[in-house]
Amino acid sequence: MERTPRSSPLRPSMGYDKGESEDFSALRRLLLSPEQIQLDRLRQRMDTLVIGPQEVSRVLPDAIRLRAQQDNRLLASLLPITQEALALSIKQSPQLISDSIAPILGSAIRKAISRAMREMFQSLNQTLEYSMSWQGLQWRWEAWKTGRPFVEVVVLHTLRFRVEQVFLIHKKTGLLLNHVMAEGISSQGEAAISGMLTAIQDFVRDSFQQGQEEGLESLRIGDLTVWIEQGSSAILATVIRGTPPVKLRDFLQSTLETLHVQYSDFLKDFHGDTAVFLETRPHLEDCLQAQFVKKRKGLPVVFWVCSGLLLALLGWWAYQFTLSHQQWNELLKRIAAEPGIVVTTIQEEDGRTVFHGLRDPLAVDPEQLLEEVGYPPHAAGFHFEPFIALTPEMVRKRAIIVLQPPGSVEVSIEGSRIILMGESSHAWIARATRSASAIPGVSEISLERLIDTDVKQFEALQVELEGKAIFFFPGQGRLPDRELVKIQQVKFILQELDEKAIQLGRKPSIDVMGYSSPVGTQPINVSLSERRANNVLEMLNEMTFQVLKLSAVGKGVDPDVQSGSGGEQGYSASRRVSFKVVEPGGPLHREVGVGNSP
Repeated sequence: MERTPRSSPLRPSMGYDKGESEDFSALRRLLLSPEQIQLDRLRQRMDTLVIGPQEVSRVLPDAIRLRAQQDNRLLASLLPITQEALALSIKQSPQLISDSIAPILGSAIRKAISRAMREMFQSLNQTLEYSMSWQGLQWRWEAWKTGRPFVEVVVLHTLRFRVEQVFLIHKKTGLLLNHVMAEGISSQGEAAISGMLTAIQDFVRDSFQQGQEEGLESLRIGDLTVWIEQGSSAILATVIRGTPPVKLRDFLQSTLETLHVQYSDFLKDFHGDTAVFLETRPHLEDCLQAQFVKKRKGLPVVFWVCSGLLLALLGWWAYQFTLSHQQWNELLKRIAAEPGIVVTTIQEEDGRTVFHGLRDPLAVDPEQLLEEVGYPPHAAGFHFEPFIALTPEMVRKRAIIVLQPPGSVEVSIEGSRIILMGESSHAWIARATRSASAIPGVSEISLERLIDTDVKQFEALQVELEGKAIFFFPGQGRLPDRELVKIQQVKFILQELDEKAIQLGRKPSIDVMGYSSPVGTQPINVSLSERRANNVLEMLNEMTFQVLKLSAVGKGVDPDVQSGSGGEQGYSASRRVSFKVVEPGGPLHREVGVGNSP
């Protein structure tokens, strides 16, 4: 800025003599020369006044501070410029901004994450600790009935106290400076709550005529307690659930004092700008403390449940191991005792126990032994080569298969001899004798203790026939009518004999023997006995026999009757015809070599 030069007031305005004037000028220079020089310099400076950066820099800080104390116009003027400059700086140098705020926000972020993780693990521990207990089951039932999460129910039952919200309030204005909440707590208008607390304090202070330094210390709202710590410039209000310990109040008061020390200037010169108080968040978060009821010492139910399950598992494993061991031993015993199976080696192949050896085709199937002893089929296998076992058990089994004896016949083995006991038909005996040669290990078959039922019947018929007698009147050769019934009985016996003789392969002869009493001469008695035998033979020949051959023989006087021993009545038994079976073959062979006929 330039000023128009003006006349100096020190310049002389009246005229003097030249000599006086010169003296006066000299005196004036002597007296006023320094001030004149300064005035000249000041005039020159005023005439050429230009306010430079240096001059502005000297007064700008104080000027801004003074203007900011007067009103918000300076803030309104600088705000758009500052925002535009900050946005441009972030756009051009984002790394610079990031590096600048990292020391501030990094610590706060790490602390917030650490706190969130600690609270999460605390809730998780509480939940797990009670999840398998009887009390936990009751709380699960409560959660199901109320529709609340199980974690929330556990926290409510185990919580001793928890600071859920912290308010930092400017004491003079009642404005909220900062606010923090515990995890899981929803925001419900923290500014309104701050104003409400301030209003309540003012109301209480006015009602009880208390000074500004006095104030409300606590409130009780349902399950919540509000503790209010009074400071010179700020108030710290905490919303607490449960019953907090007294030492918590000391901690809150200490925190408030720390905030007063660090932010004293900002608190005193507070005009509504709360941005600077964002840095108080770590201090406020330290006040979000909680304490849970410690679970009673002792082994938890889950331990006993796990121990019981472990013991049950061990018991089941021991039972299975013992059972498997017993089944394995029983399997070895059964295979060793089983005839027709010879085990040479036992090897482990592909996770299975494989038996190698020999096996008679008639021996029991080893897979059946596995099923009988209960051993797992997938755990054992068999690789047997076929062979013919000559043990008595296998020879007997093979003999039974070949001979197919009826139920009345028992088969046993003594060495290389088959012993047949019991009763059987003549045809089966003949077939068994012929088939015995096909049985390996058999060289002889014994029939001594085997009864041929056909022979037995043949012999019974023979005895019955030979016990028959047909009696005649004295001196007569004609068959009386009363004896015709006996003739029919003899015919029936002869017919059965003929059939049995065919089955047995025999060709017996039947002698029809006639007898007479001793009464009379020998020639007459012989002739009479022949006539009696011929008459009976003639009647029996009315039938046709395939193998039986009948012949009549006159024996004369019965040799068993003594002359004069019984009179005519006593000789009645001697006047008869009797029968005799004559078998040309020898007795039945009871023990034969294989391949021989009986």
